[in-house]
Amino acid sequence: MSQTEDRSELLTNHKEPWLAVNLSKILPGIGQIYAGKSIRGYTIILTWLLLLTIGFLLLINPGTLPIGGGLLIFCLVILPIWNLFDAYYLVKKINAREFESERKQHKDPWLAVFLSSFIPGLGHAYLHQWLSAIIFIVVFIAAFVAANLQNATIVIIAKLLQFVLGFFILYNVYVSTPVRRERSHRTILLFIMGIFGGAILISATLALLIRHFIAETRYIPSGAMLPTLQINDRLIINKLIYRFSNPVRGDIVVFNPTAQLEKEKFKDAFIKRIIGLPGDRIDVKDGKVYINGKVLTEKYLDEAPAYNWSSTALTPDGIVP
Repeated sequence: MSQTEDRSELLTNHKEPWLAVNLSKILPGIGQIYAGKSIRGYTIILTWLLLLTIGFLLLINPGTLPIGGGLLIFCLVILPIWNLFDAYYLVKKINAREFESERKQHKDPWLAVFLSSFIPGLGHAYLHQWLSAIIFIVVFIAAFVAANLQNATIVIIAKLLQFVLGFFILYNVYVSTPVRRERSHRTILLFIMGIFGGAILISATLALLIRHFIAETRYIPSGAMLPTLQINDRLIINKLIYRFSNPVRGDIVVFNPTAQLEKEKFKDAFIKRIIGLPGDRIDVKDGKVYINGKVLTEKYLDEAPAYNWSSTALTPDGIVP
């Protein structure tokens, strides 16, 4: 075998440490699988998913909040960082010393990709391609600012620009590296699709979990809560607060229609203010609200006609008998 063939085999038959890091950035454990340590990689993936699930379930339980928070910090910060180092050194360990020596003589394309995945343009700066670095950083900052404006059309365009720009920058910084050991661009294309596909999947999953367990956005469709809430006001509903405390008078709450209201064709959630607590007696006289015989200072029925209504004491669950 000639010297040229020996060198070609040296460069193609070994693993890329920074590619392992990039893969592990998508999901902890993938870099270890790429390094040929499948059992180690799958163990990391399953451990990460299991601890993340347990941490989230503990987080929404008031009694186990500190433990859940600690597990989430471990899963989202400590384990991923350790995983990057582990994947890098694992690949370096299995590579031949000659390959590692050859690899360090040139700018690493996968290190450039890794840097660009954090800050667009940083990988080009690592390659000393300063003009490209400045252009990409400026465009990225402009797109970020535009994505936070009030105009919906501009926001959509800016979000699309961020997506396309991120895809292009990762590909461009890879192909701009003077020395690349892969024989085709398929690897970088698959990696980019993986990182963006993973980001979309994780974002969608987190959005569903947050909406179901933690917070939800609502808008006000009617004037029933005027003047406190205006028509078309946007609200963020805190779904955790009553796991840690009881409702108090004056709270504005969102609740689904009761069975009786559903029979009357009410389907949308109600947004109302709490004025009565368990054990209270609520009276309405001449358009004024009385709680246990004392008139409320806030005009909850300011726009209502004068009429009289009375209840017996509310039951412990706050329902009028």
